[in-house]
Amino acid sequence: MKKIVLTFIIIIILFLSGCTTINNNTFDINFSNPKILIDSDSDGVPDETDDFPNDPAASRDTDKDGSPDSWNPGKNQSDSTTNLTLDAFPDDPAASIDSDGDGYPDSWNPGKNQSDSTSVPPLELDEYPNDPKDHKDTDKDGIGDYYDINDFVNLSLDISILKFMVTSRVDLLRWAQVYFEVYINDKLVKKIDNNEKYWIVLLQHEKTIDEKVHYEIPDNTQERYTNIEIKMWDYDLLNADDLIDISYKNSENTLLLKFDNVKNLVLSQDNLSEGPQGVIWYKIDHPETKNIQEKYTKSYSWSFNNKEWNIELEIPVERYEGYKKSTKYTDKFGNRAPQKFANSKDAMASFVTYNDNVIKTLAGKLNTLAEKEGFDANDKANFVLKFTQMSIAYALDNETEGCDEYWKYPVETLVDKNGDCEDTAVLYAAIMKALNYDVALLLYTVENYEPDVGHLAVGVYLANGENNWDYVVDKTGRKYYYCETTNAGYNVGRIPPEIEKAELAEIIVI
Repeated sequence: MKKIVLTFIIIIILFLSGCTTINNNTFDINFSNPKILIDSDSDGVPDETDDFPNDPAASRDTDKDGSPDSWNPGKNQSDSTTNLTLDAFPDDPAASIDSDGDGYPDSWNPGKNQSDSTSVPPLELDEYPNDPKDHKDTDKDGIGDYYDINDFVNLSLDISILKFMVTSRVDLLRWAQVYFEVYINDKLVKKIDNNEKYWIVLLQHEKTIDEKVHYEIPDNTQERYTNIEIKMWDYDLLNADDLIDISYKNSENTLLLKFDNVKNLVLSQDNLSEGPQGVIWYKIDHPETKNIQEKYTKSYSWSFNNKEWNIELEIPVERYEGYKKSTKYTDKFGNRAPQKFANSKDAMASFVTYNDNVIKTLAGKLNTLAEKEGFDANDKANFVLKFTQMSIAYALDNETEGCDEYWKYPVETLVDKNGDCEDTAVLYAAIMKALNYDVALLLYTVENYEPDVGHLAVGVYLANGENNWDYVVDKTGRKYYYCETTNAGYNVGRIPPEIEKAELAEIIVI
């Protein structure tokens, strides 16, 4: 009887607390709205929120592509009952597998392609999915860029001897019996003769032959240069063949040339080589380097503390084009306006790409200059602000992008060297964040501005900000000093009058 009463009391307590557990299934009982939460795989996550309700090894699939973000605590692939594999790109539905862990997917998920990639820049397929050092063969010569000494051309040479002339006696005869040898890196690659005989020529008589030797340079060579040597011989029936001197250069009697494998260039090619005994006319052809620009080199100038400053930055073309091609947060009219999408705060914050290597490099360059001058945290914030204000020309989106609203990623702004308030704001925020400052985007609703567009500025937390500086306060009470990125007339902590009257719509802490 005591056991029955005790069991009844436990049941009453469970019902009053709102839940009970029977056979590993959780029942959430609400007397006004009964609801049962079932956990089929007993992994502690109810089926309605479990992306893999029948597999105890995993529960979450952020991008809904069928591959889990991670294993559940204490689980691994061997615990998977449905043969799951982890998603190498958990926030991108276009791809899941990266066998060599180099950040490039092996293939697209079924029915997906690069246009479905939500990464910025979009993901790019790995041409060498089992080699973590290589992912691309730019010139399509079969050698990956990591191993290819020249990424932009299939290295090869066509060495042609067009004509020759013997100008003085090589032996007692008034004529010569000529053939040629072509050496590449001290190795004989071709003997050029008259159908396995030789050309019989009188002295001072030109002979046209137009003979060609083709040579493929190994694209994975470790040597910077390919050495070419052409020897001109006079055949001798009774004695050793005589080498005909075709070079007036000291200690040389053959034609010596050097090909730069990296620059895809023949050094010092004159198309004619003349010596005391003979002369040859020649040419060396090679495939032209594809017109592929590898990087932009951009220069920036600004003024600060009565001094002019200049820096140069190299930006990979591929990185710029990746951001440029991103259609994330782009509407059907071509407007890129993250503030108009769901989860707008996260969307806007995603443009502050402070982890991008280009931004890190730029931040490092600016920091080096500032440290040499002994700038404190406040001076450095103003120093970077002047860089942003003066190096980036103000331009409206309808002038530069042909649409009403187009948020640029910082790399785009650095290459274009123009932009409006949101472009310069996210650039400044990215640089400052890369310098380990606490920053926030400040979105204002301004009268006479387009709805949902408004004005974007930056807030920077400074431990020793001046008392008379303008600032905003987030919900935690933290002060962010206002930074206007579009006008060089404003320092940190100075807000333009028209913005001072505007409504602060969002404080987006990065």
